[in-house]
Amino acid sequence: MAGPNNDARAGRNDVETMDLTQVKQPLAIAARPFIEARGVSRAFTVNGKRLVVFDDLSCAVAEGGFLSIIGPSGCGKSTLLKLIAGLDTPTGGEILFRGERILGPADGMIYVFQQYTKSIFPWRTVIQNIEFGLSSHKSLPRARARERCMEYVKLVGLDGYENHYPYQLSGGMQQRVVIARALIREPAVLLMDEPFSAVDALTRALLQELILKIWSSIKVTILFVTHDVEEAVFLSSHIISLTKSPASIDENLDVDLPYPRDPIATRADPRFTVLRQRLFSSIFLREKGIAPEARG
Repeated sequence: MAGPNNDARAGRNDVETMDLTQVKQPLAIAARPFIEARGVSRAFTVNGKRLVVFDDLSCAVAEGGFLSIIGPSGCGKSTLLKLIAGLDTPTGGEILFRGERILGPADGMIYVFQQYTKSIFPWRTVIQNIEFGLSSHKSLPRARARERCMEYVKLVGLDGYENHYPYQLSGGMQQRVVIARALIREPAVLLMDEPFSAVDALTRALLQELILKIWSSIKVTILFVTHDVEEAVFLSSHIISLTKSPASIDENLDVDLPYPRDPIATRADPRFTVLRQRLFSSIFLREKGIAPEARG
């Protein structure tokens, strides 16, 4: 897979000035499942008691899509993501990636954790952190490796900060370093576990813009876990909403909003409001132990 295209490399240095009307449409989503969960179960034993996170859960992810997983707290969103990544093993059922059963960390998948401060090396500069992702993936001459790293520095809007250390960066900038280091490995799938939950609202909006820009520029399938329904609706081409544990799929739907998405105009679209309200009310009522059917 090629690295960032010319449009991405020519992107402005500052995410705040990004013009999403110039971002090309996301890649077409293939019809056949790229990732598939078949009758997946996961249970833990806690203090001698069996805790079932989910049982007989099945879903499919199309190649090139942006899938968000939402649901009540503790319903197993992150657990499902770890199972797909091969970082955990299902109690029953199976998960397939490109038609092959996942038995461990899958080649072609990269996992971006929620705690970005624990994901980057504090003794390495921005470009050295990104270079670590490249060096662990492929061997390139030093000059070419540095050139490739700078492409990704620019892609995530960190021009001019490549020689800074993590402690000299804001939280949002540190998360961009983590994203760039993941992407330089050219994954087919990027798994993101609440990656923007620890930053302020404005930084979060800017990072949402950034990830959509990247998704539209690079051939990558994104699986994104979030507690924020609005974030899921804004970003996603498809959303799966889980019930409370033991979880099942409550909603499995396409997001009927055009790309490119604008942080202001998209949120003002009546379709955005309707979908956000539908998903939020369902999750909120389930958190309170009220079946959504009982509304009204």
